[in-house]
Amino acid sequence: MWKRWKLWVFIAALLLSACSNDSSSKSDKAVDQDSGSKSEAKMDSSTEESKSAESEKGKEAQQMKSERKVIYHADMEITVDTLQTSMESVRKKVEILGGYMVESNTSTGEKDYQSGVMVVRVPMKSFRPFLDDVRSLSKGTPQENIRGEDVTEEYVDLSSRLKAKQQVRERLEAFMKNAQKTEDLLKISGDLAAVQEEIEQVEGRLNFLQNQSDYSTVTIQFEVKNLKAEELQTEGLNTWAKTKVLFMDTVNFLMSALSFVVVSLLGLAPIWVIVAIVVYVWWLKRKKEQKKKPESPTTLT
Repeated sequence: MWKRWKLWVFIAALLLSACSNDSSSKSDKAVDQDSGSKSEAKMDSSTEESKSAESEKGKEAQQMKSERKVIYHADMEITVDTLQTSMESVRKKVEILGGYMVESNTSTGEKDYQSGVMVVRVPMKSFRPFLDDVRSLSKGTPQENIRGEDVTEEYVDLSSRLKAKQQVRERLEAFMKNAQKTEDLLKISGDLAAVQEEIEQVEGRLNFLQNQSDYSTVTIQFEVKNLKAEELQTEGLNTWAKTKVLFMDTVNFLMSALSFVVVSLLGLAPIWVIVAIVVYVWWLKRKKEQKKKPESPTTLT
């Protein structure tokens, strides 16, 4: 009887230990599953965060690209048949595109040579089409120089500075409302005036960059094609006129030379008299000396 009881106790102990092992393994599995699910959740959240960060960067890059500020300048030289007609055509084209003219002047040189200069500003979206229209007016290959200046970085930096200065101004205005001492009011008022001046400077620079990037500047030089070159050349072949001119130049030269001789003789007359007297005295003295010399023997024979 006692042996059977021990056997049943041993069997019961074995069953209890087996149940405890199953429950512990199940609990370990549950813990492992929980930890795995948490790690997966963390990985999913980090992935989502990275994706969202990348999307934000992409949006910022796209926004920066769409808001890029580039200042364009173009210099062109074209040859036309008629100056006024060509300049009027350019002026009308600028008005149609929504631009405006900054400067316009014409000049006439020797032999009716005409030239003109126009400085216009056109919207940036119409910059390339406008250059094509100006090229079509030229009677030959136009000379042009196009350059661009990217001011996007400066514009973004100035915008950030403007926001920061505006926030400082708001805080100073709040401090001024709550200030009770006169000294504090004067100090805050001075700081507020300095900040307001900086804000106006930044706003002025931003407005300038905005205007320069919205409207491109084009300088056009017009030269009229000289169609009278052959007539001007034939006018210079008058032989008789050239002969008369050369004859008169020769006569004038001879008269000038003769006048110079007469003026020299009369104007220097005292000097010539003295020189003549000296020469005459020298000649007499020389003649007397020759008379006083004895004759040579060869002469006597």
